[in-house]
Amino acid sequence: MSKYHIQNLRFKLFCALIILLAFAVRVYQLDRQSIWFDEGWSAYAAVQPDLLAAWNADATNPPLYYVLINISTRFFGDSAFSLRFFSLLMGLLALPVGYRLTRDLFNRRAGLYALLLFAISPLLWWAAQEARMYTLLALLVLLCAWAWQRLLDQPRRGTWALLLVSELLLLYAHNTGPVVVLWLNTATLIVWIVRRSLNAPAWKSWIAGQVLVGLCWLPYFVSRFLTLQEANNAVVSRPQLSLDFASRIWQAFWTGPWTMVGHEPLITVFAIVALGLFLALMPWRKSQARWLLLHVVLLVGGLIVGLSILGNELHGRYLVMVAPLLLVPLAAGIARLPKISGYLTAGVFVVGLIANIYLAQNPQYQHDDTRAMVQYYADTLAADDTVLAWSYAERYDLRYYWDRLRVTAPLVTLPEGADRDTITPLLPESGQVALNVWYTQRADFRGMMNCLLSSGTRQLPQEHQVYGMSNLTYEASALNSPQMQASAIAIVENGREIALIDQTGQPAVSSPDQALCLPISLTMQQTLAVDLKASVSVRNVLGWEVARTDAIFATANQRTTSALDVGESATAYILLRLPYGAPPENYDLSLTIYDEESSGLAGYDLRRDSEVSRTINLGAWPADETPQWDSVHRPSDLPFQVDYALSPQLRLVAHNVQPNTTIRTGDTLRLALLWEGTGPLPDLELAGVDWTLTIPPGNNVQLDWREVHILLDTPAGNARLQLPDGFVLGQYEIEALPVLLEEPDFDTPVDESIPGITRLSGYSVDTEPVDHNLPLDVTLIWQAESSEIGVDYVVFVQLLDADGQLIAQSDSMPAQGQRPTTGWREGEYILDTHQLTFNAQAASGKATLIIGLYDPLTGARVPVDSVDYLDLPGEIEVQ
Repeated sequence: MSKYHIQNLRFKLFCALIILLAFAVRVYQLDRQSIWFDEGWSAYAAVQPDLLAAWNADATNPPLYYVLINISTRFFGDSAFSLRFFSLLMGLLALPVGYRLTRDLFNRRAGLYALLLFAISPLLWWAAQEARMYTLLALLVLLCAWAWQRLLDQPRRGTWALLLVSELLLLYAHNTGPVVVLWLNTATLIVWIVRRSLNAPAWKSWIAGQVLVGLCWLPYFVSRFLTLQEANNAVVSRPQLSLDFASRIWQAFWTGPWTMVGHEPLITVFAIVALGLFLALMPWRKSQARWLLLHVVLLVGGLIVGLSILGNELHGRYLVMVAPLLLVPLAAGIARLPKISGYLTAGVFVVGLIANIYLAQNPQYQHDDTRAMVQYYADTLAADDTVLAWSYAERYDLRYYWDRLRVTAPLVTLPEGADRDTITPLLPESGQVALNVWYTQRADFRGMMNCLLSSGTRQLPQEHQVYGMSNLTYEASALNSPQMQASAIAIVENGREIALIDQTGQPAVSSPDQALCLPISLTMQQTLAVDLKASVSVRNVLGWEVARTDAIFATANQRTTSALDVGESATAYILLRLPYGAPPENYDLSLTIYDEESSGLAGYDLRRDSEVSRTINLGAWPADETPQWDSVHRPSDLPFQVDYALSPQLRLVAHNVQPNTTIRTGDTLRLALLWEGTGPLPDLELAGVDWTLTIPPGNNVQLDWREVHILLDTPAGNARLQLPDGFVLGQYEIEALPVLLEEPDFDTPVDESIPGITRLSGYSVDTEPVDHNLPLDVTLIWQAESSEIGVDYVVFVQLLDADGQLIAQSDSMPAQGQRPTTGWREGEYILDTHQLTFNAQAASGKATLIIGLYDPLTGARVPVDSVDYLDLPGEIEVQ
């Protein structure tokens, strides 16, 4: 045997060993991870009874892969190993094609290094261990690139056929197929321009071939591709271009699981080293290498554009088909090095793969653990229990394991995009209800299911988490469908109605230990660029806010108000729970509407009939039935836990009394005590050196809310809060509030009265002209007209432009809450400083101030003559 034949045999042996290495790396722990959500599609298509059913298995993706894996399953079965084995085979087939492309463009030694880089690529290894179509895409892209390169020099019929068939197969393999068509046509146009010849390749043949491919793809394009956005029905999330985004793309080429990108310093270092080696070894002078780099840029750019159109974020799986074209010129650069240097360089990439495989064993970088969740259902649920999951893909990942793990509870899939009226009849009436929550949960962005399933329940749902998803188990027997009532509350911005709240939920539960689901629906009157939210506050008979929930308005298909047209409706689902031990009484419900961008948390004006306020009262929650609090699972929100037996029948278990607190005369002390047992509740005593204030109890034996007003003439000094038997709950330092009886200085006199409450002497503005990019400080000088103001009023200060439009505002209790109106003494002056924040409508020009008071419990403003505000004299120049 000649030396040439020996070398050739040795070379082939090296190639075979590399392919064997690639197989070993990819088959290692192939079935260790759970079948996850996307793979559930593949598993479903794989077991369809015929190829036509496999062809139609997925409305959101082209059918080629599903047909092929259906055929594969007939030979290998549908185990996790078998499903992924098809991806492994497609990945292995890409190796010899990549070798041939590299050899034709450069030389045989470069082809050998390309074969090695393909074998040890972390991205290609990861894709080969998923039952998805991405290794098939890599194979087809390589065939397209190989055929395209051969067309430039040898335009033969076989090459034309290979290119067009590969191109068409890509269109039927994945939704990114059009990106490949765009890449090939753009690259060809550049060739025609650079070579200044229409014969490379022949333009008539090229156009005819593309038309033929388009005609073959047209049936799918018309029947399914045009409806992709509707089929996906997702909350839109597009790629955000930035330097960090570009860095993440580069790292993804050298990382296995996409979730590792940016989270593992070792992989980040490896990507930086790979970048350095690529820039140093890339054969920049060779046109073939530059063309390949252009292919990579065009494909990545096309992917970003295509994903933006579809409303999807970039993911490492989309880069699998691009990775081989990036490795080819790198292999050519390594081949130019001396043997030892080439081996060492290749060793760097081997180490990179080993690091990726090692780090990828971390559960947080692996598939959603559907298998563990279904095992949980098998272990904890009975036949009369129910699991609910949204029907996107019919949750094929769950169904894949359902019978395999012998779950007895039925799985009910809820129609995605369905609203409350459709969902409610599907909810079971007995047994436990388990709600499967996938981490994207795009079918219920607004949290409707948690609200509906929690309504009427006495306990929080039991939560169970596995990686990638969680489960909430509810008491099914307590389900209550929310009751709705017509409403006519207009949401007003700068005098115009932007939306109309046409329905609000009404309390459907009457015990304080039961959760209340309160849907609120609105109809758009104007298009908006912001997302509206609803905030509902619950107040007890003392006027305290004891619960609050905020929720975003969204449609059944999860579009928020910034995406709605005039006339479209959206609903916010408010889920309210009273604190543990809350007594049976009537609780007031009040509503605020806001967005976090322009209106801030202060919210919009709400108009009902002739009433205009930032807060609208929704009525009472009559939670007056006897509760059944579960003391075994007491989730007390009170900060201080105690265990003091006042009597054999009554025990104090928690309170909110802060130790060693300073309070001032005129303040109101709010107390909450949690008792267990029966029997009369004791008085509390706030005792000083030679004085005592008695605080009588409320009318319940659970959560005991009390408040005491520290009188203005209370002596300064130490005081203790204690039970009648001397048990001390807390110590206080009483600070006597000084009285300001001389009128302080101010810039602009006003001398206007809000009858029976106060007189505004004047006001000062810190700086003028005012920069609308900075907050504006305004100090009001009040003089109290009474010492018996029974409401802690909120002061609103608004800055209006020349057209009367609101451009800045502040809402707060006087002196940032330090001087509530219930602590004012007749005749004294109060300095009340407000910091106004400008909104997006602020512009340069003259502006004026208006101020007033409103009751925070009802939102009602205090009338001043025929209006409900004071119009302050003077103008402010806004720059």
